[in-house]
Amino acid sequence: MGAFSRIRYVIAANVNALIERAENPEKLLRALIREMEDAGEDARLASAELLAEQTHLERVAGQLESEIAEWQERAEKAVETSRDDLARAALKAKAERADTLESVHDESSLLTDRIAHLEQDMTTLKGKLAEAKLKLKEMLARQEVRPAPSRREVKLSGNERKIQQAMGRFDRLQSQVERLEARVRSYEVGTVAPSAWDAEVDSNDPVIEAELEALKMKTFGQQSEAKQLESSES
Repeated sequence: MGAFSRIRYVIAANVNALIERAENPEKLLRALIREMEDAGEDARLASAELLAEQTHLERVAGQLESEIAEWQERAEKAVETSRDDLARAALKAKAERADTLESVHDESSLLTDRIAHLEQDMTTLKGKLAEAKLKLKEMLARQEVRPAPSRREVKLSGNERKIQQAMGRFDRLQSQVERLEARVRSYEVGTVAPSAWDAEVDSNDPVIEAELEALKMKTFGQQSEAKQLESSES
């Protein structure tokens, strides 16, 4: 049973109902307490893993931002030397990294939500564990003064079905997190191969062409202002 299923299992359990219908309430309560403690440990480990994945995403995002700035600088230098082909290639590489960065930000937001939900369940679990320990303490105290009353044996299949349904809902969340973690690990940004700079870029891409024209206007406008300043000073 995974960490998410395990914590949801014990959260969904109705401690009072289980005790009332159990043949041996003390034995059941002790088993529940052990299960809660184990689930809490699993949840803490799962939370640590999610936080590590989030840290990884932050590192990837920072690297992508650096590469975006680098390709922007290359595009500007290409425009200054009238190499539109190289400028297009640089702007294309920049756009690809910008798209990846947006995806990374989306994944980071999903991770934040998952972590928040897990922490909320951990808080709920902590309360359930305290409740179960208190009930066990009260039960043992009553047994010291009088024998435990006989109880009618009742099968727990109905309660187990309810718990399994709750587990199923949380299992779906676990599957989403596992898919998310797989995507996170795929965001490994490495050095750009030289071919990315030399590759031909479709000159009919309207987005790239618009950005190229804007970059030309900015670059040549700055050069014109610089020349005017030099003329006025001379």
